Amino acid sequence: MRYREPGLEIHSFDTITDEYGGTNDSWWGQATMHVKAQDGDCPYMVANELIGVRLAGALGLPVLPGEVATLADGRIAWATPQIRYQGITPPPTHKAEDVLTLYSSTVAGAVVFDCWIQNHDRYIENLLFHPRLGMWLIDHEDSLAGRKGEGFGSIPTPSTGLTSHAFRGMHLDEADVQYWIRRVRVIPKPVIELALNEAYERGLLVPKTHAAHLLKLLLARQSEIESLVKGLMTIDSPSKIAKVIPLRPGGQAELPFPS
Repeated sequence: MRYREPGLEIHSFDTITDEYGGTNDSWWGQATMHVKAQDGDCPYMVANELIGVRLAGALGLPVLPGEVATLADGRIAWATPQIRYQGITPPPTHKAEDVLTLYSSTVAGAVVFDCWIQNHDRYIENLLFHPRLGMWLIDHEDSLAGRKGEGFGSIPTPSTGLTSHAFRGMHLDEADVQYWIRRVRVIPKPVIELALNEAYERGLLVPKTHAAHLLKLLLARQSEIESLVKGLMTIDSPSKIAKVIPLRPGGQAELPFPS
């Protein structure tokens, strides 16, 4: 897992002297961000990141906010608010089984969401973890029609399952799974269109027929979401009829930071 303190580290700031300063103390600040440039061979990377963040947020999944950035050389990139923990970024050392034990409901949400947006890139490294605050989903560049757009040349097929996943075949609680399946099913079409249209209007998803293709794909996979999830996971019967969905561990249970 990636151990970074979530948020922004502000290095310097300038006072706002015009009317945009507001009544509270505010500045134009410079901060540390995690930035990854869009590769010329992967023209849909940033579009997929933007759409993934918008849809995950609509579901209520813990996902880091991100924004499209422009680099000095004119390339576009995806920037997220991440800073290091105590100046280090330890390597991922924890097993998927340990993560599932502590974050069973969030893991179920990640599985359902990834099945919906056809995300083939959910590895343990693509989860952001903090021992006190919980975990977040990151990296959605290889979803939808792919970062290279290879899926745009075919008809959307909702029955196509994921070929790989960090939690593939593990035992998930049915109550957790059904909770997130219901969340996906009730996402209205206009919400999906908002995310796709934003990517199009920002020049990330062109031509417009690509947005229409992804809309068909997401709507089709939305209707087939339960079978897509069941094809990937082993689902256990729930121990309780109703349950609270925690997004981070309670009590003293936590994954220890490496020394």
